[in-house]
Amino acid sequence: MRYNEKGIDVVIPVYNDNQYLEETLVSISNQRLPENWGLHVYVVDDGSEEPVAVNVDNDNDGNISIVRLKKNSGCSVARNKGAWVGNGGVILFLDADCSLAKEDVLVLLLEEYLKGYDVCFGQIYASQGDFWAKYQNDVAKERAANFLAGEKSSMTTSIFMVNRQVFKSAGGFDEEYHFGFEDRDLFITLIDSGAKVSLVESAIVNHNDQLSLISVCKKLYNSGATSSSRFIDKHSDEYMEMAYAKADVRVSKGGLQLLVLLTKPIVWPLVSVLDWLLKKEVLPYWLARRAVKYMSGLVYLHGTSNR
Repeated sequence: MRYNEKGIDVVIPVYNDNQYLEETLVSISNQRLPENWGLHVYVVDDGSEEPVAVNVDNDNDGNISIVRLKKNSGCSVARNKGAWVGNGGVILFLDADCSLAKEDVLVLLLEEYLKGYDVCFGQIYASQGDFWAKYQNDVAKERAANFLAGEKSSMTTSIFMVNRQVFKSAGGFDEEYHFGFEDRDLFITLIDSGAKVSLVESAIVNHNDQLSLISVCKKLYNSGATSSSRFIDKHSDEYMEMAYAKADVRVSKGGLQLLVLLTKPIVWPLVSVLDWLLKKEVLPYWLARRAVKYMSGLVYLHGTSNR
């Protein structure tokens, strides 16, 4: 199959909640592209309870397609389905709640891509001004610092551009993952295969979703209970270098199992209380961030105990 070397396929997985999708699509339609370059957007409805609907004007109708999956299969499957439908030589993966901050985001990524990089990451920014916005921005800065320090797999799938042939050769996303670790797994696989990766910090997306500790902890629990096993089997050395290993009963000598037993009746009530405190912003930021770190680790620990 011949690819359109100057075509960009934008793949956006969506499940149920698509309140930010329209803003994301508008930001894509406003992008400036180099001469002779084009793009097509594939919105992948990952088995939503109500089919995802896209409101687009007549000018953009031909550039947006909806790919519907019969059942919810997770981001790995959804992203792969969207990628395999298209034929652009370049694939841009973008989260549904991430809008491109300026009109030159794709140009900035393409400029780096055309220098010979196979994978180009953008950067995420939250502008809401609350605790979670500041927390996300700090985490994004830490990921970028780790990347620049040599940890090339530290970024996320919120926004990244990849050469289609390189992505295909790596096998795409591992579809055994459903809750987390699929991004780190893919990036390690790409890097190990020789892919050249770069970070374009000026290629910014606005993360528009409103986070809560409850929603974050549910994802972490599921990640510990399911995807972590797959990641450990494939990348045990990398896992042992990550913070997750410090909150995993699999690598514990007994103390963590006791902690799970002692906190099992109270862990989710504690999450609810801390979530309320964060929403009310009654804690100083340094204390709130530390509390989130330890609570997240505790919930992940409980997830690993239920593998």
